[in-house]
Amino acid sequence: MVEYGVSATVVDGVGTVSFSHPKANSLPSEQLRALSESIDRFSKDSKVGVIVLQSGGEKAFCAGASFDELLALEDEAEAVEYFLGFARVILSMRASKKFVIARVQGNAVGGAVG
Repeated sequence: MVEYGVSATVVDGVGTVSFSHPKANSLPSEQLRALSESIDRFSKDSKVGVIVLQSGGEKAFCAGASFDELLALEDEAEAVEYFLGFARVILSMRASKKFVIARVQGNAVGGAVG
């Protein structure tokens, strides 16, 4: 499991996309981008039959938006771009040619875009 960030591995036809953040697996924009890119890549990979999305730790699956990043946004354009990151992850899963399975443990919080 990745300590902080996103990792993508393939074992026996299972593409596993793992993400982790020390603040309850919150999602800053760099992780959103990496999640979407990993799902897109696995969707096109003939060695991958199914995609598993999982997070680190044992408590929260995902706390949602990174409050640190939200507080740092300076204008509407930055905010729109940040929240488009969530939309891109969702669209990557919807457009995937493979089944996407979420391995959820603990709390999972959804909001606005989700």
